[in-house]
Amino acid sequence: MLKLKIIKNQKFSEIKLVEVLFYTFPLWFILGNLVVSINTLLFIIASLFLIKKMKLTFRFNNLNWLLIIFFLYFFISTTIQFLSPGILNNTLKNLSLENNPIFKSFALIRFFLLIIVIDTLFFNKIINFEKLFLSSLICTSFVCSDIILQYLTGYDLFGYKRQGSWNAGPFGDEWIAGSYLKNFSFFSFFYIFQTFKKKNFCTPLLIFVITLHLVATLLSGNKMPLLLFLFGSVLIVLLIKNFRFAMSISLLIFLSIFFLLINYDKYENTNHYEASYKALLSDLNIVKFIKIKKDALIKQDSKKSEPNKISKDGRLPEEIILLRHSEYNRVFQTAIELWKQRPLTGSGLKSLRFKCWNMLAKDNIERTISKRPQMIVCANHAHNYYLELLSEAGIIGASLLVIFFLILLKDSFHYLKRYNQQINPGENLLVPIIILFFLEIWPIKSTGSFFTTWGATFFWLNIGLLITGLSRKT
Repeated sequence: MLKLKIIKNQKFSEIKLVEVLFYTFPLWFILGNLVVSINTLLFIIASLFLIKKMKLTFRFNNLNWLLIIFFLYFFISTTIQFLSPGILNNTLKNLSLENNPIFKSFALIRFFLLIIVIDTLFFNKIINFEKLFLSSLICTSFVCSDIILQYLTGYDLFGYKRQGSWNAGPFGDEWIAGSYLKNFSFFSFFYIFQTFKKKNFCTPLLIFVITLHLVATLLSGNKMPLLLFLFGSVLIVLLIKNFRFAMSISLLIFLSIFFLLINYDKYENTNHYEASYKALLSDLNIVKFIKIKKDALIKQDSKKSEPNKISKDGRLPEEIILLRHSEYNRVFQTAIELWKQRPLTGSGLKSLRFKCWNMLAKDNIERTISKRPQMIVCANHAHNYYLELLSEAGIIGASLLVIFFLILLKDSFHYLKRYNQQINPGENLLVPIIILFFLEIWPIKSTGSFFTTWGATFFWLNIGLLITGLSRKT
C-alpha cells in the first residue's frame, strides 16, 4: 500500500512539473531568449518522459508529416548550402556551434516536438487552455502596468528609462513589449470572458482590461504590433456577438486616448508619438498614395523631357513609394534579390546576414555607374516571414509551410463557421488562438525572424494549441 502511494505521488509530481513548465510560458517570454529556450527544452524533455512513463497515446496526421518534411528538407538544404565552397562556407570558420546555421537548422526540430507533446498532453487532459490563459492575464497585466508607470514617471519598476516614444517596461532595451502584448493579450481577454461571463461586472472588467492592454501597446512604441492588435480586435467584433459590445466600447475609448496622445503628449519638449504615428498614418493612406502616384505618372507622360520622375531602372521616386517612411523597404528588396539567386531551394538558414555584405558591395559598384538610389542593405533577417522563407528555404520550403498554413486556415474557417457559443461555452477559448494564428500568418506586415527563439517559440506554441483545439472539436 505504501509502495502504491509512493508511485502515485511520483506521477503526481511529474505531472505537476510539466504543468508548471507549460503554464509559465508567458512569464519566460518576459525574461528573454535564453530562459525561453531552457524552459522549452525542459518542457519537451519532461513531457516526453511523462508520455513514455504513462504510455500516453500520440496522434499523428498529415499535418505532422508536412512539418517533418519541411524541417528535414530545410536542414538538408542548409547543410548543402553552407558546406559548398563559397561565401557561406567561409563564414563557418568563425562561428561557434550554437551560432552555426547547420546546427541551428537541425535544432528547429524542437518546434515539431513541442507541437507533438502539447497535442498529446491536451488530448490526455494533463494540461488545458484555462490555466495558460490565466497565466497570460497575470503576466500581460503586469507588463501593461510597468509600461504605463514608465510612461508616466520616466522609469519602470526595474529602473529602465523611457526612450522617447519607446516604453519597453520589463524588456529593458529590447523593444518587443508591443509584440508580447499582441501575442498574449487575447488569451487574457478570453479568460475573463469565459470565467466571469455570468457576473454583472464582466463587461466593465473586460472594457477596462482591453483598454489597458491597447493603451500599453500604444505606449510601447511598437507600431506594427499595435496595428495587428487592432486588426485582431476588429475580428473579435465581427466574429463574437457576445464580445462585440465590450470590444467596441474599448476601441472607442482607446481611439480617443490615441488621438489625444498624438496631439498633446510632450516628453522632453517633443511629441514623439505625433512624429511617429502621423508618418505611419500618412504612409497607410492608400487613396493619397494612389493619387500621388497617378499624378506623377501623368506628369511624366506629359513631360517626356523630364526623366527625373522615374529613374532609368524603372524605380519610382521617393515621394510616391508606399510606406516610404518604413525602414524595411530596402530590407525586403534585399531578401527578394537573395531569393532570385536560388529561387527553388533558397540559400539556407541565416544566409541573408552573411550574403548581404557581398550583395551590398556589388550594389555600391553598380550605383557609382547608374547613380540610382541604394537597393541593398544588410540585416539579420528579412523582417517578413514569407520573404525570409523564400530567401532561405526557396519556393520548395516556402510552399510546404504555405500548404500547412492553408490546411490549418481551412479547418479554422470551418470551425468558426459552425461556431455557436450556446452549444459549448468552452469552445470560446479556441477563438483567440485562431485569431492569433491569422495575425501571425498575415503576409502584409513586418515581423521578427521566423526562426529566432522568441518569435518562433510563440508561433509554434500557438500552432500546437490550434492543432489540438481543432482536433478536439473534430
